[in-house]
Parts: sequence; C-alpha cells; structure tokens
Amino acid sequence: MKRTVLVAIVSTLISAQTAMAEVDQKPLFSLGGIGISGYADISYFDDETQSGSFARADIDLTYLPNRSPSSFSLGFSLGFDGAKQSGSGGINSGVFYPAVLFDFGDSGRVSIGAPRSVMNRGYIPTTVFALNSRLDLQLSPFTDSVVPYLALAGDYHPYGIRYDAAFGNTEIGISYNQISDSGLDADFYSIAFSHRFESSGRMPELDIFGGVERIDTGALNTRNYSLGIEASFENLDVGFRLDERNLPVDSRTAELYGRMQFKVVSRKWWKLISGTSERVELCAGQAAWSRVASATG
Repeated sequence: MKRTVLVAIVSTLISAQTAMAEVDQKPLFSLGGIGISGYADISYFDDETQSGSFARADIDLTYLPNRSPSSFSLGFSLGFDGAKQSGSGGINSGVFYPAVLFDFGDSGRVSIGAPRSVMNRGYIPTTVFALNSRLDLQLSPFTDSVVPYLALAGDYHPYGIRYDAAFGNTEIGISYNQISDSGLDADFYSIAFSHRFESSGRMPELDIFGGVERIDTGALNTRNYSLGIEASFENLDVGFRLDERNLPVDSRTAELYGRMQFKVVSRKWWKLISGTSERVELCAGQAAWSRVASATG
C-alpha cells in the first residue's frame, strides 16, 4: 500500500536563538549556564473516528555552568517527551531523559545516563509536521529516530551514552541507546553530522546534515538513514531532506520545509531586561509548507 501526504500550512510558534554555537538543539532560553529548548502545546482534533483534545510536550533542560573551550565542566540535562490524548486510543505516556554531562571544551562532550539519540537531537533539523503535534507524532516513524517513538508508544525507558564534538564548521555526534524493558531488548547505534558553509557574496549560508541509525534486536538487524541540506537567509530557512526508514515501518520520505522568523526582542532590549550582553533573540512566526511523505508497506 502506498500513502502520500501533502501538507501546506502557515502558522506561528515561539522560538529563540543565541549567538553561541552549540552541538545541542538551539535553546529557547539560555542564561547563566541554564538552557531550555523544545515546545509544548494543546490542540483539539476531530477526525472520522473520534474527536477530543491532545497535549504534547517535548522539552530539554540543560545546566552546564562555567563552560569554557579550554577547560572541563560538569553539568546535567533532563529531557521530557510526553503525550496525552482525551478518551480512548492514542499514545498516553511520558518518558524522561536524564543524563550527566562531562564537557571537555573543544575536545567534545560526553553524556551518560539516558541521553537523546543524535538522530533525534542536535544535528538533523526538525519541524513539527503541519505545526500539528498529534499528526507529527503519528508520522514520526517516517522521519525521526525510532528510539523516542518506541519509548513513547511502549512506555519504555531508554538509557545509554552520547558523544558530541565540533571541528570548525563540522559537528559530529555518536550515541548508543538501549531499551531492555517489558519484553523488548534492543540496541540503537547512531552517528550524525552537520557541516556549515558560510555565506559568501550572494550565496546564502548552507548546512549539510545526515545520520545513520542501526537497530539490533537480536532477531532483527536493520538501519535508518537521513540526509539533507538547509539554506539560511536573513529571516528565512529553507531545507530539503530525504529519509529512509526500515523500522518501525518500511518507508521512503522526501520533505521540503521552510521557517520564517520575525525578531520581536532585540539585543538592546534583552540587555536592558536581563542585564547580560549575551545576544538572545526571541522570534515569533514560523511557517511550514509543502511537506510530502511517501511510504510503502
């Protein structure tokens, strides 16, 4: 059976950026070694079989004080991914991702505990499908790491280790996650990268990214792949990516996406509010369009 989904939508979200380059997801808030990233929303749905409310939260908190390119820093991170749907059916669970951070400056960062997979955080740009978190969760097996989907769907608790490093404009991440819970015993090995080409003349800033995820359950050994490119203009990001998934579904996906941002708090006003000179821009207005998903199974 072949299914094709085409979505075009324009809406608004709240996001933020900081000037400091990090191997993690760009924080929504960053101050004094504390960083918060992610989103939360509540929506109402009405389809052919049921209707009701749906809540989703996918948030990361990071604390890494006194970080320096030439010294060691100790910190922690705590992620939460949860979904709650009214009535019967759907995914209704929450998963925590706690980890201890060992930051070695320019030599990279090691996360031990229950870190996010590098296929899920830090390297491969993601957009909430049609800005609809319920639909995005249903379609995440086509484009995301299999780890968070299995963890939510089965109420599993993954744990593992992760390493991130930056070499100039190239960032590389390696992660290992394991789920050994309620009859599922699986290992997930992932490697991801991103490389930035600085803007030159009329050419925009370009990012090339990709990743491979290996899944080993003993009886099954397969791989998932992602590869894409993103162009960044002053207030607009446009990207294209290809995804191949062999677990939990056999699918091939092509996605064209865009994000438009409008600055609502400038560096000057942030300095007056917070008393810090770190550049933080709060942005509103994110548009996503023309996302096409094609699956065969």
